[in-house]
Amino acid sequence: MSPTLLPSTTPELLSWLLQSTLCLGACWLLYRYVLRQERFFHYNRRFLQFTPWLALLLPRLVRVGLEYWPAEPASGEAGAVLSGGLLPGPTVQAVGSALYSLPQWLPLLYLGGVLLMLTLLAARLLRLWLRTRHLSREPRTGYVLVRTGGQLPTSSFGRWILWDETVPLSPAEAQAVLAHEIAHVQQGHTAEKLRLELVRALLWPVPFVHLFPRALAQVQEFMADSAALRLASPVTASPTAYASLLARLALRPYQPDLPLTQSFTQSLTLTRIRMLTQSTAARRWKQWLLLPLGTALLASVAACEQAGELPPPPPPAVADAALAPPPPPPALYEGDGQTPPGYPGGMTQLMTDVMKRVTYPAAAKQAKVAGTVFVRFVVSEQGYIQDAEVMNTPKGPRPAVEALKSEALTAIKTLPGRWTPCQRDGKAVATRYTIPVQFALK
Repeated sequence: MSPTLLPSTTPELLSWLLQSTLCLGACWLLYRYVLRQERFFHYNRRFLQFTPWLALLLPRLVRVGLEYWPAEPASGEAGAVLSGGLLPGPTVQAVGSALYSLPQWLPLLYLGGVLLMLTLLAARLLRLWLRTRHLSREPRTGYVLVRTGGQLPTSSFGRWILWDETVPLSPAEAQAVLAHEIAHVQQGHTAEKLRLELVRALLWPVPFVHLFPRALAQVQEFMADSAALRLASPVTASPTAYASLLARLALRPYQPDLPLTQSFTQSLTLTRIRMLTQSTAARRWKQWLLLPLGTALLASVAACEQAGELPPPPPPAVADAALAPPPPPPALYEGDGQTPPGYPGGMTQLMTDVMKRVTYPAAAKQAKVAGTVFVRFVVSEQGYIQDAEVMNTPKGPRPAVEALKSEALTAIKTLPGRWTPCQRDGKAVATRYTIPVQFALK
């Protein structure tokens, strides 16, 4: 079965979420305590946009890369893989009539959370459209001016600039406020917020991802303030005059309630004023700290995937399977110069570990599909499982058969520990095995 970028089983989902939390947590701490106070706004904006996507994709890309990474044969013979034969396999018996088991509920819960987050985002977009569809629009160069007549505050969304003409502003002040909103439009801040909301929905179980939208909105306000100061008239071009205008407008009793818009009077006022009056030079050496952090995260994720440091959860309290008495383990090798490999704890422990990771899929129980799934894999010279694939399956409806294949393949791929590789003439060699996982209905 080919690896995918989206986790489809409970062990994969838990491993992916834990590693994403590690990546995003490290990136957030770097921003919170090192980058946030600096004035390189463009760098911080890119950092806040792309590190959630890095945390989303990095664990899966590393997993795919490790599964496709070719192992160099230690025996000196290119591509040499010994055949280890058939290992003893467990028998999984269906017990009870539960419709769902733990490996099915958690991915469904995750997908339900994603759909809920996307639905809430769509509802916010619909609400914004409903509140603005009847307002008059005036196309201008690079943007569309939407006059709100006091119904909505001055803000921006996409190419729209929602303009509250009832606010008492002098021509110079109106020019400064308009320049601020034009900067939001020209720099594409709405698209950035929507992309961040999308990755936030995909990573909703990771707590750190919910801190990024407000941080990005703050950086976008800093950038728009800087652009407004460059384009403002001499009356409001100084940071002090502009800060006074910002404070006066922020004290108005009407506050915006459309969170997807960039509003001139959002509650970031004190931070924006402090940034406007800050004169400390930006310490740009801090930007390079992302390189060692990224290298460390990549190494950590790769080590977790390769060493199996994120094992699957224990089986549910209500047993869904029974372990048949294992047959005596067969002799894997005979002959001079070869030492058989070893699983930590022996063949009996191997069968026990496989059983802990297999439940009888609900789809197969409902379709009354039973039989043996043969899983073939390679134990590399380093003792890691590679190239696991399903060789044979029972006959039956496709969804039921695919569920059996997924259960058996996932159980083999997520086995804990590290094998002692086979030795031939004193050198470790890759060895191929097959484990039959039998599913039986009572």
